Amino acid sequence: MDQNLIIMKILAKMKYAIVAVVVLTACDFGDTNLNPTSVSGEQVTLPLILPKAEIQSAYNIAATGGRIAGIWMQYFEGVEAQQNAITNYNSDEADVNNTWEFQLYVGAMRDNINIIEKATEEGNESPYYAGIGRILLAHNLSFATQLWGDIPYSEAFQGSDNLNPVFDTQQEVFAAIQGLLDQAIANLQEPAAGVIPGADDLIFGGDIDSWIATARSLKARNFVILSKRNGTSAYTDALAQINAGVLTDADDGQPDFDFGTATADANPVALFETDRAATLQLDPTFADVILNGDPRSAVYFDNSGALNAFAGTTLFWGRNQSPLPLISYSEVKFIEAEALLMTGDIAGAEVALNEAIKSNMHQVGVDSSSAAVSTYLGTNASLAGLATTNARQDRVISEKYKALYVQGMVEIWSDYRRTGFPGFISPEPGAAESILPRRLVYPQQENLTNAENVAAATARQGGATLVDDMWAFE
Repeated sequence: MDQNLIIMKILAKMKYAIVAVVVLTACDFGDTNLNPTSVSGEQVTLPLILPKAEIQSAYNIAATGGRIAGIWMQYFEGVEAQQNAITNYNSDEADVNNTWEFQLYVGAMRDNINIIEKATEEGNESPYYAGIGRILLAHNLSFATQLWGDIPYSEAFQGSDNLNPVFDTQQEVFAAIQGLLDQAIANLQEPAAGVIPGADDLIFGGDIDSWIATARSLKARNFVILSKRNGTSAYTDALAQINAGVLTDADDGQPDFDFGTATADANPVALFETDRAATLQLDPTFADVILNGDPRSAVYFDNSGALNAFAGTTLFWGRNQSPLPLISYSEVKFIEAEALLMTGDIAGAEVALNEAIKSNMHQVGVDSSSAAVSTYLGTNASLAGLATTNARQDRVISEKYKALYVQGMVEIWSDYRRTGFPGFISPEPGAAESILPRRLVYPQQENLTNAENVAAATARQGGATLVDDMWAFE
């Protein structure tokens, strides 16, 4: 589990320490989804809640849930202790208590519920905060349902009025997510009123147009996640969002959260390597893919030692200050490439694929205009020469796999579960199961305190072990 005070320490440096009392350690808060040590939403103003909500939302991307997905998608390989067990598909309900409680339900989602409630109080409406809160809540709900399938939402934040929330179906959760994003766009298109976000918005500094673009980008992502369920319409819906206006390739055009240079302020990848050095290494599958002429190899990992180090000051994702985006422009272009391909526009898909790869090269500090990148694109970004749609889709998702290292490991796991691509991923030899895990098991704390609803959700889904599929990927 992540055991650090990153939220407290970052915010203390930024004068927002009053709300930074949630620490990422394993504690028993019961089943009320309320942290008894936290300052309540009623006691603080919107500019004091938003920074913590943004930090936790970004941190979640590559913390425990993201790291487990990264291990199973063979970015990382555990060589000791818990990481080795997870590599061999032996993850259990105790592994994810912290992710469920502190990082999601008591953490980011509770903060964003507070933001929405305060920003929509009659007479005190602040639509821009309501919009940002809904975007961040939707982002975390999408993250959670991709990990567990059916999860509590509609009854999850009633505190002592409901200590045993039901689990909404994954279909209901995704509908709620897209609804939140639609509401967010509507909020952000209203005239300015109430409290206006500014420096307390650590992602965009109050740039409302960029938040609208983020909402549409996240909607496109969620439509494609459901492509196995919804077929061609998922892709046409995603393209409609992209055509309406999404993120740009400008350096300030992505919803990045920038972590700090000090160890205490580090992003979760660098911090994990500092705290638990040598328990993880780069997986040979990913190392082989990246070492095969990929210009990103020098900024992704250091292969000079036996452990293939993935954290360090010279490595883009391994630096303490490495930013994590809620979604990147590069990911949006990969979504566009797949959507165009699957709706019959191969030429357009190839253009989008080229742009996606070049954008990711730029994002991680590789000169996208270099000869090495041109050579790489000539070999890896061509679709017309491939004989089948499956081969073309595999290429798009394989390139997306390389680009979403660290920043989108849960989304890549979802890509694999819905398509079977990248084709070079295969079950771990000698692992406890013969297939790659399809979900996380429900956490121990929820099994103890909300057992009846866990059992109902498990039965409704036909099981909730690592190898039981969830609705989106059946």
